[in-house]
Amino acid sequence: MRWGARIAGRYRLVHGPARGGSSEVWLAEDTELHRQVVLKRALTGGRGAAFGRVRAEARALAAFNHPNVVTLYDVVPVRRRGRVTPWLVMEYVPGGSLAKWRPVEPAVAARIGAQIAAALEALHAAGIVHCDVKPGNIVVTEDRTAKLADFGAAFRAEGAATRPSGVAHTPAYAAPEVALGRPEPASDVYSLGATLHALISGAPTRPGAALAAEAEPLHDVLASMLQDDPAARPAPAEVRQRLDEAAGTARVELPDYAAPTLGAPDTAPDDPRPDHSLVRGTLNFVSAHRGLSALGALALAAAVVLALMLAPSTGKGRPAASSTTPASRIGDQRGADPCALTAPGALGRFGEPRIDAHYGNFNRCDVLVSRGGHDDYVDVEVQLDNASAPEATGLVTYDRGIGVVREPAEHDSCERTLLLPAPDQDTSVYITAGQDGGTAPLCAIADTAAASAVGVLHRGPIARRSPPPAATSLAQRDTCLLLDARALDAVPGIDADDPDVGFGRWRCEWHSTTQDVQVKLRFDQGGPLDARDGRPTRLNGHPAFVQPDGDGGEERSCLVLIVHRTYPGPHGDEIAEVVHLVVQGEPSMRRLCSMATGLAGTAAAALPRAA
Repeated sequence: MRWGARIAGRYRLVHGPARGGSSEVWLAEDTELHRQVVLKRALTGGRGAAFGRVRAEARALAAFNHPNVVTLYDVVPVRRRGRVTPWLVMEYVPGGSLAKWRPVEPAVAARIGAQIAAALEALHAAGIVHCDVKPGNIVVTEDRTAKLADFGAAFRAEGAATRPSGVAHTPAYAAPEVALGRPEPASDVYSLGATLHALISGAPTRPGAALAAEAEPLHDVLASMLQDDPAARPAPAEVRQRLDEAAGTARVELPDYAAPTLGAPDTAPDDPRPDHSLVRGTLNFVSAHRGLSALGALALAAAVVLALMLAPSTGKGRPAASSTTPASRIGDQRGADPCALTAPGALGRFGEPRIDAHYGNFNRCDVLVSRGGHDDYVDVEVQLDNASAPEATGLVTYDRGIGVVREPAEHDSCERTLLLPAPDQDTSVYITAGQDGGTAPLCAIADTAAASAVGVLHRGPIARRSPPPAATSLAQRDTCLLLDARALDAVPGIDADDPDVGFGRWRCEWHSTTQDVQVKLRFDQGGPLDARDGRPTRLNGHPAFVQPDGDGGEERSCLVLIVHRTYPGPHGDEIAEVVHLVVQGEPSMRRLCSMATGLAGTAAAALPRAA
């Protein structure tokens, strides 16, 4: 699905998607009632469990009507390519979630907490446990009403037999029993306590740590809510009463940076377009990973936030508890050397390491660890990329402000993600240890690489590329400048001035708002190309290869690879820098490839002359 597509003939997709876990969220227009709504669907890929989770969420929401819970308007089944997918149609709250808010006064946090406690009181009375209360799942309406969102992890607490075998949750906000797979209603009280602590101090509590001094007016109620023993925690009704008393006359005020922006007349004049950074940030996880699926690349995405956070913010990302901002560890994105974060020496105990800085996009560096056999090696990929929401699906630990997310191992890979503190909270480091077959200890290798990268980041700003890329290298170019408005007019509905831009501006995407089509452009590097990479042709003097359905995925696509230049690699091999252009969507393959080759010709003409 792409911008402009209609769901059930009624809901027109306006912005998105934001993807996470097994779900996808869009902002849409209800063309019958002329209002904006949020649409959510399961990315089942044939997996019945994900389909079932969305249907369970629909049942949990449909049975509920409360002023402090987002409203479910409709559930519509959509048949596409022989499969039926349920779409949830929900209330849209323009201001976004509390995950984007800076720290607030304790009384304001108490006022928000009292409202969410009221929601929990009603939920628990209906036998529903939310299981994932956190700032990212709380939204505030323009009339200052706090609402609980995202019931993707909810279940009915009707007895031990109904408890899920695997519980989706956010570790930083989860009660101890949730981590053990035994959630209960009191678990939501614990998570609300951790959420209020984060609203006040900028961070949730940590096991064994004292409550933040800033939260002192709420220490008593927070301490009771954060008891390790579920039986010792107060019920939501008591929490609501105590927080209401602590709030006094405090009012919840929407901060300037959380004001509605989509279609608003008072959008900042120097940037008339709404800020779609959350959606872009989520999509930026999908990049030139070797052997890594689009969903697998979303290492950080947890249960999807139901209200899309489209408001501009001068304080993006995770809230900072301190007003003193240290120097950036990343600095200028285009100058940062991802190989500076690799650890060949530390990885030596797993085999013979060798750095490969010439595969994939320029935000990536690989360490190939040879284990003796011809094909027995582990590829340790280290990638700098834009961050999305701070929540994660795996275990999160912190080392002097840097979070390390440890995702569960897959059969052929193990992933770690580093969450950077301010001022680099919009950048994360993604580390993947992968092997095709074999028995290498992938998670031990990923942990070693992550620990070494954390050590480098603690020492200060990472090294710059040395020597800098050649003047004619694609690393010195901006993907968004290769296609101008005139060229993009070939794809109806695309606004050339509103692309999704990736790390270092080495990736750029445009989405049509009138039909299901998108144009994706990124840089790549690797071995030389030949006829196995597609139908050979030439575009403005550059060798090129056209490959129908070359981008994979469920939708039709046409891929064009444009060879910009080749040069000798450091190990005697030849390296090719390539422009990777894809047109993807529902038009016929002939139409897609016609648009792709036309755009690729324009992009080739905009490239500098190779040395």
